[in-house]
Amino acid sequence: MTYPALLDRPVQSSPTPPPVRRMRAIMLGCGVVGGGVIERLPEGIELLGILTRTPRPEGVSGFPVFTDADAIFALRPELVIEALPGGAEAEALVERAVNAGCHVVTANKDVAARRPDLVARTYAAGRTFACSSAVGGGAPVLETVARLRENGVKVGRVRGVLNGTSNFVLDRLASGRSLSASVKEAQNAGFAEADPSADLDGLDAANKLALIAREAWGAVLDPAAMPTASIRDLPAHVLEAARLDGRRIRQIGCLSRTASGVSAQVRLEALPLNDPLSRARAEGNVVVLLPERGAEVIVAGKGAGRLPTAGSLIGDLNRLLKAQRS
Repeated sequence: MTYPALLDRPVQSSPTPPPVRRMRAIMLGCGVVGGGVIERLPEGIELLGILTRTPRPEGVSGFPVFTDADAIFALRPELVIEALPGGAEAEALVERAVNAGCHVVTANKDVAARRPDLVARTYAAGRTFACSSAVGGGAPVLETVARLRENGVKVGRVRGVLNGTSNFVLDRLASGRSLSASVKEAQNAGFAEADPSADLDGLDAANKLALIAREAWGAVLDPAAMPTASIRDLPAHVLEAARLDGRRIRQIGCLSRTASGVSAQVRLEALPLNDPLSRARAEGNVVVLLPERGAEVIVAGKGAGRLPTAGSLIGDLNRLLKAQRS
């Protein structure tokens, strides 16, 4: 009896897996951060268009550009990536995205902190509102807080340098420069906004504290109600005394949770040089998370700039895609 050779048998082709459906998205804003996101956009996202203030007939990296919000939202996106400078226009567009039932990924700490209602409405609709890049930039602060919570670690206190501009300005002031010259230098280095008030007066750090408190404990805090200390009010003799004492002044955001609730404030502290928070320089952020039990957890990284902020936004996008596939 003979048997047919294996090579003579018909080949059974395996079924071709169905193509992975990409998530339809639009991007609001295409400046330094938005451009960084486009360069590394995850494959699971189909970018339908980009909203900018000025026309770009040639598009951006092959993607069409819109200047009219109605036109770009008419594309019916599932996901809105928000990379605008901030302000009332950004808030209105984020709210529009929420009203349209979209997932939202944003670096806008001001809107994310002041509008917990938008976050709640997004999750109530079964969507995601992600803002990891709003705190820490390249320092994974919110991600670390979430991981600790998921692992049953209860954070009791948080201390952090949450604003890189303050480091830069305080170091320049300590070396004898004027406030205006220090701020101008920070702006030229790309660390300070055209209006540095939120950085200098502690509101930027307060917004970030509100986001950390929400992630850690589900607490809703009003950043505008937090006590803050302004670098503008720092006397020169205090800076000199700190220098002579071998200390470094830093803008510190503080959170603590007790049986009576959560307290938050932004203050200026003269820290010993071996304190982890005194080591934050230039745009660096450092956050110390103190669990109720166990060792402290230190999170550090660049808190501003194109690559850190864009990288954090991309991390949120990848986590959203992973969750959608599971």
